[in-house]
Amino acid sequence: MSETVEIPVEWHEHIHPRRGGIPGPPVSLDEGAAERARAWDLAARPIAEEMGEHERTDPELGRALRVWLDGEPDPAGAAAAAAVAVKYLDGVDGPAFLDAWALDHGLAFAACAVTEAFSIEPGPVPPPPTPMSGGVVRFVAYIGGERSRGWRGEIRRSTHRDHFPVGEWVAQDAVVKKLRTLLAAAPVDEYNDAVACLSRHRGDAWRQRVAAYLVPTETAWLDGSPDRSSGSTNFEFRVCSLSSAAQIGGLSWIPVTPAVMGTLLDGLGTDALPLLGIALRNVRDRDEARPIVLRALVRIADEAVFPLLLDHMGEQGVPAALQEAAERHPEHALRALAPLVGGDTTRGLQAAGTVRGLLYARPDLAEAVPQESVEALLPRPAVPDSADLPDVLAGKPARGAKTDWADPALLPRILTRGRDRALPASATRRLIGLLARKAPEAAEVRAFCDRHSLAEFSWAVFERWQALGAPTRHNWALAQLGLIGDDTTVRRLSPLIRLWPGQGLTARAAAALDVLAAIGSDVALTHLFELTRRGRYKGLKARAARTIDEIAAARGLTRDALADRAVPDFGLDERGTLVLDYGPRRFTVTFDEQLVPLVVEANGKVRKSAPKPGPKDDPALAPAAHALFTGLRKDLRTIADQEIRRLELAMTTRRTWTPDDFQTLFVDHPLLGHIVRRLVWTTDAGTAFRVDEGRDYADVADDPFTPAPGARIGIAHPVLLGDDLRAWAEMFADYEILQPFEQLGRPVHRLTEDERAAHRLDRVEGLVLPYGKAKGHSQGRWESVDADGGFAGGWLARRDPAGLYVVVELSPGLAHYMYGEGEDQEIKALWAGPAPAREPKDTVPLGRVDPVTMSEAVHDLVRSAT
Repeated sequence: MSETVEIPVEWHEHIHPRRGGIPGPPVSLDEGAAERARAWDLAARPIAEEMGEHERTDPELGRALRVWLDGEPDPAGAAAAAAVAVKYLDGVDGPAFLDAWALDHGLAFAACAVTEAFSIEPGPVPPPPTPMSGGVVRFVAYIGGERSRGWRGEIRRSTHRDHFPVGEWVAQDAVVKKLRTLLAAAPVDEYNDAVACLSRHRGDAWRQRVAAYLVPTETAWLDGSPDRSSGSTNFEFRVCSLSSAAQIGGLSWIPVTPAVMGTLLDGLGTDALPLLGIALRNVRDRDEARPIVLRALVRIADEAVFPLLLDHMGEQGVPAALQEAAERHPEHALRALAPLVGGDTTRGLQAAGTVRGLLYARPDLAEAVPQESVEALLPRPAVPDSADLPDVLAGKPARGAKTDWADPALLPRILTRGRDRALPASATRRLIGLLARKAPEAAEVRAFCDRHSLAEFSWAVFERWQALGAPTRHNWALAQLGLIGDDTTVRRLSPLIRLWPGQGLTARAAAALDVLAAIGSDVALTHLFELTRRGRYKGLKARAARTIDEIAAARGLTRDALADRAVPDFGLDERGTLVLDYGPRRFTVTFDEQLVPLVVEANGKVRKSAPKPGPKDDPALAPAAHALFTGLRKDLRTIADQEIRRLELAMTTRRTWTPDDFQTLFVDHPLLGHIVRRLVWTTDAGTAFRVDEGRDYADVADDPFTPAPGARIGIAHPVLLGDDLRAWAEMFADYEILQPFEQLGRPVHRLTEDERAAHRLDRVEGLVLPYGKAKGHSQGRWESVDADGGFAGGWLARRDPAGLYVVVELSPGLAHYMYGEGEDQEIKALWAGPAPAREPKDTVPLGRVDPVTMSEAVHDLVRSAT
């Protein structure tokens, strides 16, 4: 036992006082029961005599039984006689044998007799289970009360085939527990005699288990004991005899009762934790057992308790147990949970909510863990209360179960706009009440409070809700993020939205999408768009798409137009750069062709990340600048790839913009301007141009160019550049301009004159696509959905801007639910028409299809073919 734990008084049933525990309830012998047992012994004697003389009797047990019949107090013979009684006599009171043996022959004899009874069986060994038709398995067990004389006379040791051991009748749970209590209270000499006697009768696994339970002071008796033996009671005895972690062995289940839990805590202390973890996993659906395990867990002062509880936070009672364990053992909780704080996981939220509550209640506990690991959760220096409050925060705050768990004393204080005052506790409670009612007027406090401070408070409420198990009756703790959260809230929430459907929390993920919509910033919209593109859960992606469509409709925009206007500028200056001010040092942030931020030092040296603040840097400016860069880089991991892919899609779908929108949304945008200058653009009249470093337009000859006021501007697909493609490629090479995606170097597939007039494209017929790639096409820019919205599978189709379809007929066709594996798909035909179909129908000359769509279609097929 590695550490003492507090054990509830009512759990002392199994605890052995000689092992250092608390004495169990008093117990005494029953003279009347003993007398009845002696009478039954006499009634069983004729049968015992027959068994003792039978030629098939186990020789060792036969001799022991003969000794008993001759009147000698042999424990094995007494146990054999008890086995006879239970098998052949009705109404026998098993516990009475214990009283008779102890009164007549002493506790040492009684202990050995009970131990022997565990491994003695009358009758032959049952035949092994026999498989039968219909999956039924037939097995034989000899049940007490049988009077068949076909196997009378057999006495033997138990085997693993004894599915219902008869010996447990006389050595049943109550008998052995009573005997253990009697031995615990016996004088030293009598106890030592029992230990000596038992040491000679330990024998097989059944007897070893009982002997170790009866005298758990002999801790070595359980070392090397087999992990399995018949009988649940027998198994419980082994569990209650454990005294060291080494004896746990391969246990994969333990009985869950208060007595067993108390004995484990007494015998193993903190070493009982692995077994309690096993018990918690095995009682997931047993509400009557889980509270017992949790009550034991919270009494163990060990850091490993807390990750274990976090693993089961979705189960009833566990969140409350986590809070109780943290209050009982705060230093262990801090050391265990502080490393888990942060990160984009529910587990990190739960840890943060618990740690913050501990640190706010007892700030001195911060000394138990490295300061940097909990710095963000520590109480901030006190500032005076604000006396001037907005009307929305005036008045007496409401109290109740819906909000009392969000105690302002355990949450960050909300600073006013000037950051030199804070909301008093009453105003904070008033705000919490508004948030709990999901009252829109709660958003009015944003004009009065410091936004960052308000958002940190909002997130702390959300963390505490998570630490309490996120009870649905308090789901306002999620909704309130949309009322007073900010872009930092968005960045923290988005990774969780992706995880929750896989944790069975689809409804919570959907509610979190509404939070992003309520925040409504460019960053929030960008993350919503990202959720429609990535992730494993189609339902979540579809729900995010509906949310975007609702926002776009409310603003009178299309989804694409909303995406154009939702790209954050991240505070970049008009040149698209950001200055990091460390005080004595300054750095400029710029971007490469993939929008990866680069840090440029004053001497021109380029770094991939911002330097850590040094001792000579300004103690306030440098950390803030470093944090700014860290946040920017994290945001761009989400946004950069999304925007690059969006522009590549715009090129392949021939999307265009007016000159004014092009200038405003792209050329002048501080972030997207870095991409715009790395692409070739074109007007609907066919004139290609680029945007130079000064944001001026220039054609292929590098002469100034101005689009006509009524022109439409799009990204030039190389198939449209014709003979100028080579010139553009050489210019970009000369200027060392790297492109964000494959444009000028993109493979081009132009139709010949004969192919333009044809209705089928012979050059791709016969190509074979691996199943996975063909299935992937059906989930991407191609489609395989019939007119009724069902999965077609026999074809892939790609629509051009004018509404014509390029259709590929597949053989044998794609399966609806199969991913990754399946038959290769042969292209039987490629044709074009007004609607996709299984076979060519209403076909048109291929030359009528948009050349960009045709080039991309052929490129996809050729690249994917084996």
